[in-house]
Amino acid sequence: MKTTISQLSQILQQLFIEDANQIGRESGFIQRQRKLSGASFAQSLIFGWQANPKASLEELCQSARVCGVEISPQGLQERLNSPQANQFLHQLLLKGVSYLVQNHRERDDLLASFRGVYIQDSSQIELPSCLRTIWQGPKTEQAMLKVQAVLDYQHGLFDLTLASGREHDCPLQTVALPAGSLRLADLGYFKVKIFEQLNRQGVWWVSRLPVRVGIWQDEHVTHLADWLNKHDCPCIDQPVELTAQRLPCRLLALRVPPEVARHRRKRVRQAARKRKNSHLKPSTLALCDWTILVTNLPPETFTPDDILCLQRLRWQIELLFKLWKSDLSLDEWRSQQPHQILSEVYAKLLLALVQHWFLLLGCWQQENRSLVKAAMTLRKHAFHILAALPHFKHLLNTLRLILPTLARCTVQKRKARPAAFQLLGRASP
Repeated sequence: MKTTISQLSQILQQLFIEDANQIGRESGFIQRQRKLSGASFAQSLIFGWQANPKASLEELCQSARVCGVEISPQGLQERLNSPQANQFLHQLLLKGVSYLVQNHRERDDLLASFRGVYIQDSSQIELPSCLRTIWQGPKTEQAMLKVQAVLDYQHGLFDLTLASGREHDCPLQTVALPAGSLRLADLGYFKVKIFEQLNRQGVWWVSRLPVRVGIWQDEHVTHLADWLNKHDCPCIDQPVELTAQRLPCRLLALRVPPEVARHRRKRVRQAARKRKNSHLKPSTLALCDWTILVTNLPPETFTPDDILCLQRLRWQIELLFKLWKSDLSLDEWRSQQPHQILSEVYAKLLLALVQHWFLLLGCWQQENRSLVKAAMTLRKHAFHILAALPHFKHLLNTLRLILPTLARCTVQKRKARPAAFQLLGRASP
C-alpha cells in the first residue's frame, strides 16, 4: 500500500484542523471561543518551527498571522508556558502517530526477502529538573524524556512512544511484528525471551551479542571470550546455544583489524572511567578484537557479508534521530520556562512526524535519497503549506508541486565509506 498525496492532504487537514480543535477543547487548553483556536495554535508552532527550528516568539507570531491570528509575543509565550498547552500538544502528537502513512516499492536487493525491516532504538532529551514529576530521569533530581521509535525501513512506517528517561529500553520494545519481517535493535534490547517470541512469530532478527552473554557448551555456560579463544580463525560462522536458556541461533564472529580493536578498547576504557569503574576485565578488552553478531537467518540463504550489511541498516534510525536534533533542534530551546520548553519538545516531535510523512511521499523511493537535503528543501516551503492548509484543493496542488522536488535530493556514491544503498545493491538478493 502507498499513501497518495491526496490522502496525505486529508490527513493533514484532519489532524491540524478537526483533531486540533477537538483536542484543544477536551484538554482544557481552549476554554472559550477565541481567535487563537487549537488548530491555529498548532499550525503556527509546527510550520513556524519548520521554517526556522530556532524561531523566536516574534517569528512564531508571523506564522500565526499566516493563520489569520494576530497575537503578541507575550501572549504567545503565556499560551505556550502552561500545563494545558503541554497536555494539548502531547495528545495531538499521539493522535498524529495513530495515522498510517507509508510508501511501498518493489525491491530487487537484499531486502526483497523480507516483508518489512523494523529498526528500533531510543533517544533521550534532558529537560529542566522541575519537570521530573512528568518525565523522571535516571537520577532522582533529573528530568528526562525518552523517545522510543520503530521505523520500517522498507515502507517508511513510523511509530513513536514516549517514556521517562529512567525506564530501560528492553521492556519498551515492540515485538508484535509480521511474520517474514526482519527486526534490528541495539544491545539495550537484547533479551533471550524476546528472541524466543520472535522465533515463534516467524520473525527474523539480527543482533549484537552483549559481553555478559555466554555460550552453552558441555552442559554449562562458557564465557564468550573463552569460547572465541578456542577458534583459531578470523571468521566464525556456526550454530550455537546462548545462555542457560539454550537459545538456538547462528553466531557470526569476525576478527577486526588491529587499529579498529585499539580504537574500541580506547572507547571501552573511556566509558568505564565515566562510570567510575577502573576494573575492566581482560575478557571485556579481548572482545574488542571481534565483531560478533547473532541471528536466526539461515546460512544457506544469507552469507556473513549479508548479515553485516543488514546490521549496518540499524544506523538508519540513528541518522533519523540525528536529523531531528540537528535539523529540527529537538533538544535546543531559547526559553528558560519549563512548560514552554516541554511544549516546544512536543511540537517539534509532531513536526518530526509530519516532516517524515513529506519525506515518505517525496523521496523515500529514491535509494540514494538525502533526508538532510530534503528537509532543508521543505523548510523553504513551510509557509506555503501553512497558507494552503485550510483549502483542500490548494493544499493538494501545493504538495503536488513541492513533494516531487524532494526526489532530486540525493547523495553521491562513496568509495571509502559506501552508503547503505550501495551495500544493499552489492549484497546477494
